[in-house]
Amino acid sequence: MMNIINSEIKKHDIETQISELLFLDKSLDLSIEWGMNHILFAPSKRIRPLLVLESNMVFDPIDDDSYVLAAAVELVHTYSLVHDDLPCMDNDELRRGVKTLHTYKGEAFGVLAGDALLTRVFDILSKYIKVEKLPAILRLFGEKSGYTGMIKGQILDMEAEDQKLSIENINIINYYKTANLIQLAMMAGAINGGASATDLVVIEELGKYIGFIFQIQDDILDIIGDSAVLGKQTGSDDRNNKSSIPLVAGLDKAKELIAEYKEISVNLIDKLPGNNNFFRELINFLVTREK
Repeated sequence: MMNIINSEIKKHDIETQISELLFLDKSLDLSIEWGMNHILFAPSKRIRPLLVLESNMVFDPIDDDSYVLAAAVELVHTYSLVHDDLPCMDNDELRRGVKTLHTYKGEAFGVLAGDALLTRVFDILSKYIKVEKLPAILRLFGEKSGYTGMIKGQILDMEAEDQKLSIENINIINYYKTANLIQLAMMAGAINGGASATDLVVIEELGKYIGFIFQIQDDILDIIGDSAVLGKQTGSDDRNNKSSIPLVAGLDKAKELIAEYKEISVNLIDKLPGNNNFFRELINFLVTREK
């Protein structure tokens, strides 16, 4: 199990940072402010922003920029959830234990609230990240969250509806849709910590396999999980005629792949310097989580 006390302290610090950074313009319309807050501050594990901090600490102590990056990654993640739940995508009505935005104020409002979260990211980064690191950070966020990364994964996922895909093709979708955001979090922290080019390659590869583990377990829970525990509807993949590894290959094969990817991940962790125990604990948590 992950160190709960340390993780909870960091989660609190991350949420404080988000609150301080998000609404600097007091002229913001209250409805869009509410919309940006609604899913963002609903109960969450904050795995991705925690990955920013822990990846940073492998190479150097965390600083103010670490928390800015952690907050920015969480904004990207939350924007992706808001859009993913829209009627034109997965049409889900529950996220993080609360009703999704479009169920309150319609699809157009959900689109705009997601857009507001994403564009706020680049405003925050340009204002607060040290100038010598800013170009690399901006490129990373654009690459991993944009049409060459997470958005590409979402498009591939939508285009694959009503098709029975191979495991290899599902992994391509999972790489762009899920692993790219994990890579973004880990690489942003590592860059801020001064990681070498060689270490960044390891971090990026580790992020890929952590993303695979996360997504396969998520897809398993979509079949056998309890929506009350998960805080979101189950059966989404089957309802939307989407291929997932457990749906296509079965639960046993999905669990075999998780074990395989866990072994690869541990070997990659062994290549990292410093205290990397968090990543071992995280992987153990991901393969046994129920929400």
